[in-house]
Amino acid sequence: MIHLRPGQIEVAQYRGGFMAVPAVPGAGKTTVLAHLAAELISEGRPQPGKILIVTVMNSAVSNFRSRIGDFLVERGLPRTKGYEVKTLHSLAMTILKEKPEFLMINQGFQVLDEMRQWELLEELADRWLGRNRSLWIKPIKVKKEDRWYQGAVDKWEQKDLKGFFREAIGYIKAQGLSPQEVQDMLVELEADSYLRWAMEMYLVYNQELHRNGWLDFDDLIAQALRLLREDDGVRERLGKRWTYIFEDEAQDSNPLQEEILHLLAGEKGNLVRVGDSNQAIMGTFTSAEPEIFRRFCSRGDVQKESILCSSRSTVQVIELANYLVDWTRGQHPQPQCREALENQLINPVGEGDPFPNPTTDGYTVAWRKYPDYDSEVQEVAKWAAQHALKSPENTVAVLVPNRFVQADMAEKLVALGAEFEEVGKISDGQAKTIVDVKVVIDYLAEPQKVDGVLKTLRFVLLPDLSEEAWAALGAVFSQYNLEEVLYPQGGDLAWLKLPEELFEPELWNQFNRALGRLRNWLDASVTIPPDDLVLFLAEDLELEEEQLAIAHNLSLQIKQAVHLNPSWKLLDIARDLPRMEASLRRFVQVLFDYKGFHPKPGVISLITSHKSKGLEWDTVFLMSLTGAEYPSTVKDKFRSECWYLAEDKCNPMAIAKAELKRLLGKGGEERPLEAAKLDEISERLRLFYVAITRAKKNLLLSYYDRDKFKRQVGPSKALIALGEYIKKEQEAYASQRS
Repeated sequence: MIHLRPGQIEVAQYRGGFMAVPAVPGAGKTTVLAHLAAELISEGRPQPGKILIVTVMNSAVSNFRSRIGDFLVERGLPRTKGYEVKTLHSLAMTILKEKPEFLMINQGFQVLDEMRQWELLEELADRWLGRNRSLWIKPIKVKKEDRWYQGAVDKWEQKDLKGFFREAIGYIKAQGLSPQEVQDMLVELEADSYLRWAMEMYLVYNQELHRNGWLDFDDLIAQALRLLREDDGVRERLGKRWTYIFEDEAQDSNPLQEEILHLLAGEKGNLVRVGDSNQAIMGTFTSAEPEIFRRFCSRGDVQKESILCSSRSTVQVIELANYLVDWTRGQHPQPQCREALENQLINPVGEGDPFPNPTTDGYTVAWRKYPDYDSEVQEVAKWAAQHALKSPENTVAVLVPNRFVQADMAEKLVALGAEFEEVGKISDGQAKTIVDVKVVIDYLAEPQKVDGVLKTLRFVLLPDLSEEAWAALGAVFSQYNLEEVLYPQGGDLAWLKLPEELFEPELWNQFNRALGRLRNWLDASVTIPPDDLVLFLAEDLELEEEQLAIAHNLSLQIKQAVHLNPSWKLLDIARDLPRMEASLRRFVQVLFDYKGFHPKPGVISLITSHKSKGLEWDTVFLMSLTGAEYPSTVKDKFRSECWYLAEDKCNPMAIAKAELKRLLGKGGEERPLEAAKLDEISERLRLFYVAITRAKKNLLLSYYDRDKFKRQVGPSKALIALGEYIKKEQEAYASQRS
């Protein structure tokens, strides 16, 4: 039986109309939404349609299905009755399938994954860069005679400018602009305009997609919205299919997503949007706009029910998070950023709650200063390792600002012999599956090569043999030609001619079984298509769960490659595998997201603060809270700015966004570089808030004074404020105990 808290009770009473649900970290929003869905279904309200739940992460899809299913079973109903859970991209695909001819490409259109999209953009960017060197070289302020000049050119050409193209194209698509509208805008832009460069790339990129019948993920959203806008019949059919719509993580909405949901719900439809503006940390990476959810919450026709009680953390952690909100809103040194966090404080749960807030023996929030970066990494690694050993019942996380710090921390944890897991990183088993399939395909593409046979035997079929056994097998292949080994007369090699090391029966049997499988694989490689060959290999290797999913994904990629290149043989596929491997690794990440992550007690979770959202640990070490990572005023240094570019050109994306807003009549900032800094300061404050609220019982904050290059950085101003608060709380707690 579910126990509902204040806020949750009001949400559970919803039966129709527009409702906004601001929910603090650990408020149980998934549980209450799942409960509400099950209640509506058991009452028969969605009929003849269903409830649609739209969320961001694949892991959330799985979580919602599990929770709703459990509630339905409790009510004596089938687990899958009356609802659908989709990510935004799967929703867009569902919409487009209603009328695939709308896209003016065949029904077999392909959706490019991020890796293939990046490869195409890189190829097109290289062409543009080659034609326009005199343009893109101008913003570089470093003098040619300076020793840093070539490094600046290389970074601008090979990394930052290509990254800008990718981000800008996504932003242009997020505005819902058609290629013709983009073409019309070009005439209003100067030759040295960053926006002009991005639009030129957009047009070439879009043309290439259309020519090949491809869509990228941004296209799915934009085209689904266009179809809903233009086709009343599709909109009406889908409106009947989903009579209630719930949106999770609404603070990460972009304008296109919001419009899609409103069109599906209709002007008087049933739309529930749940989110937390204080956890809006995706604007740096996506086209998400936190103001969208804030505006929805303040609309007169929207019922607002906040869920402010949370049992995740101790009262100490909750009060620290609340103090960050209060300090930001009242004392932040950059006044324009005082609205970065909503005045939405977390409340502990009431007495008698079946899931009370955790308690600790003592005040378990602290902060530490380290003289330099290396000292912080070394000491935090040591503290985390010791804590995991002394308190194996606790889950532990080290939250880092970026992947570079993560790599350094992983190195230190390895040296200490600590048990840890890099969250989201490909596991050894997953990596081996990718390598194994590649090794076998390479061999089957050129079966006459002895080294291919040996590699397949050593890494795939007989990976556990000793070095002595391998030396013996090598002698076999040096004594006989390849055909004699694989297809010996009489079915077996002559024992008398074999090395003595192979006389051991078990080794001989393993070797012969491996040769038998190789023969089966060779026969299959000439009788079935390459994509089916991968599935055949997966079955023969007895792959299961994640490994089997990886093989299925590779099979699909090979099928697409053959469709685009009908003359390709297995050798061509083998030569294209390195490109597919990158996509496979991305697929493994998606697979990880779908399954979700569950911390293991006693094992340190190593993860960036951004990726920690939605997770929780008993003990959290939150490190590198410096002014460089968490800037506080527009006079600080910002990682989003290119140091080697002229001051008025140092943030290409901010300048392009402002120029596009002006062209669209949406205002645009007169001082875009300053506006971008204010946005970054605000988002980093929200990231700090998110990271703090991951801790359930113990929280250690830390920073360093000097970076790797011995430059002075020091703490962020937000950390200084929290440090003073922590000191007072520690003193108050000590006086109470004395």
